[in-house]
Order: sequence, then C-alpha cells, then structure tokens
Amino acid sequence: MSRTVTDSAAATGAAPAEVAAPALPVMRRIELIPLVPDAGAETRDSEHPSTPPLPFWRRYALFLSLFVLPVFLAIVYFGLIASDIFISEATFLVRSSSRTSGSSLSMMMQSDSMSRAADETYAVAEYMLSRDAATELAKSANLKAIMAREEADIFSRYPSPLGKDTQEQFYRAYRRIVDVVTDGGTGISTLTVRTYRPEDASTLALALLGVTEKFVNRLNVRSNEDAVKFSETMLKEAQARLADVESRLAEYRNTQLVVDPEKESTQSLAMLGKMATEIARLEATLSQQRAMAPDSPANAPLTERISAYRAEMQKQRKAVVGGADSIASKLQGYELLVVERELAAKALAAATTFLESARQEAQSQRIYLQTISEPNVPDQALQPKRLLGVIAVLFMSLCVYWIARSLVANTLEHQA
Repeated sequence: MSRTVTDSAAATGAAPAEVAAPALPVMRRIELIPLVPDAGAETRDSEHPSTPPLPFWRRYALFLSLFVLPVFLAIVYFGLIASDIFISEATFLVRSSSRTSGSSLSMMMQSDSMSRAADETYAVAEYMLSRDAATELAKSANLKAIMAREEADIFSRYPSPLGKDTQEQFYRAYRRIVDVVTDGGTGISTLTVRTYRPEDASTLALALLGVTEKFVNRLNVRSNEDAVKFSETMLKEAQARLADVESRLAEYRNTQLVVDPEKESTQSLAMLGKMATEIARLEATLSQQRAMAPDSPANAPLTERISAYRAEMQKQRKAVVGGADSIASKLQGYELLVVERELAAKALAAATTFLESARQEAQSQRIYLQTISEPNVPDQALQPKRLLGVIAVLFMSLCVYWIARSLVANTLEHQA
C-alpha cells in the first residue's frame, strides 16, 4: 500500500511524504481441496510414508503357500515319512486245450492242441483284482498282517490310524499293492505285488498264483459239468423223440392193419408183373390155337383162364392204388413216420457220441495257468522315487504359483 502512495506522488512531482495508512481489515486465506486426488500429493506421501511396511509373510503369502509349503511337505514326506516298497513280479499265460479228430474214418484217433485263451485270460486278471481274491488271501496268506507291517508309513499302512477297518478300505489297500497287466498281443500277463518287506512280496505273489490256479480249476469243473449236463439233456431229448416216433408208428400199423406198406406194395407189384406176363402168354397160346383149330374145345378153358387172371389183376391193382384202403394211401403216412424215425435215430446217435466226447473231455483239463516266470525276491526297494517325487512336486507347485500370480495381477489391473 505504501508503494502505491509513493508512486502517486512521484507522478505529481510532489515530495514524498509519509502518509498514515488507514487500518485495513485482516483477511484469512481459504484453501480449496480438490475432489480428484492430486498425483503430486500421492507422490509426496509415497516419498514420506506415514504407515509401516507389511510383514514378509503377508507380502509373499502366495509364493509361500503355493510353492514353498508344498515343496517343503514333499521333502519331509519323501525324505522322512515314506516307507520303502519292495516289488515282486511274475508272468503267466492262460492256455486252453481243444480236441480235434484225426480223420472221419477213425474217431478214436484224436489229438489235443493248445491255444491261447483270450477270454479266460481277462477273466483270470479280473479275478486277481477282485474282492474274492483279497478275501481268500486274507484267509490263506495272512494278507492283513502283511499290509499292517511296522515298516509301512502312516499313510500306507492298513488299517490306517486315521481310517476305519472296513471291507471297502481293505479292498482299496489291496488294490494299491496288487496289479495285473495283460498284453493283448501276446496274451502274457504280468503280476506285480508291492509290500514293505522283500519276503512278503514273493510270498504274496506265490499265494495269489495258487489262489488263481484254484479259480481256473473251478472254471474247468464248471465248464465240464455244463458240457456233460448239456449232452445228457440232448441224449434224453433224442431218446424221447425216438420213442415217440416208434409209438406213433406202432399205432399207425395197428390202425391201418399193415406192417410194412412199402414191402407189401413191392410184393403186390411183383405179383401184378407175373400176372401180366402169364396173361400175355395165355393170350398168345389162345391166338395160336384159334389159328390152328378154331373149333378146338381147349379154347374155352384158355379164355376163362385169361378172364380170371384179368379179374385178379384188376383186384390187385385196386389193392395197391385207387382206394381208401389201398397200399398207396397207407404208404404216404408210413413213409413220413419212417423218415421221422430215421432222423430221430440219427439225432440219438449224435447225442450219444457228443455225450461220450464230453465225458472224455471232462476227464482232462481244458484251461491251464502256465507260469512263465516265478515271483522274485527283491533285494532293493524300487519305490518310492524320492528325488523324482520332490522334483515333480516342485515343478507342479511352480506352475500353480505362476498361474495364480498371473490371475491375481490381472484382477488387480482390471480393478485399477
């Protein structure tokens, strides 16, 4: 304000003089705070933070939980907890025998040929992995004691301290230690048994092969019994059919008063032929006598004889054909019954042969469990692969961590 007065005096040419300035009211400065945050203020706040930094475990929680913790647990489990597992392997082949005839002339000359049994192979593999096999091994090979060895870790032992002693848990534990793989090309099956002691693996594999062989024998007995029963049923049906045909044939003979219409018709036709021949001879004789002696008294008897032959011949013809009681009318029904009897007799003969063959096959084994290599006694634990397991967990944890980190970063970027 004093500067303003001085400037005015200088402008008018007067000497500057001190003029008392009137008192002005005091004005207070009002600052307006913007609604939008100031970038500079945020920069200043970041340069001079007023809050303490987050702890280490909070800043790296994602890395610690998804990478460090799984790898640490894997190292602890594979290094300190996981028990050694000994593996015993055995290979076997299921074969079947089929009997083929040597020739049609000699039914007794037969040979047995061996072939691979594809269906039975898969049936045997399924039985080895079934609950029936586990139950049988629990009775005969003390399977539950093998699975509860003190060498087993807390996660592999049965019964587990954290689980229940149930049939379902027992079967799950059994499936963890037994495995069967079948090669579809060669038909060779590989049995693998995993236990916590070397001798247990070999003993259990041998016991399982023995139990499976009993199962194969039961299949043999059942198939043989079924074949024999089926053959006996066929034989009984063929016998009943033949007996029924014979009964109807006898009834037909009694009803029609004929034993064998075919033979009777043959005899009647032979008689007709003889009578025709005799008539022709008599007619020739009569013609000769009439030509030589027309008035001969021998002509009349020859004529009567020829007439009698003709009458008898006509009667025989009617007996063979031409009437309801003729042989021809009876021959049709008789021949049908004879054909049916022949078919029934052939069916009976075939059923008898089939039954005899089934009984012979029942005395021999049709399915074989042939062991290729016996179960070995392992001298080194092949499982678990400790270093490989840790590396696998490390790799998987790293992948999961990077995926989760990317998702979190993308989420925060979209929110900003």
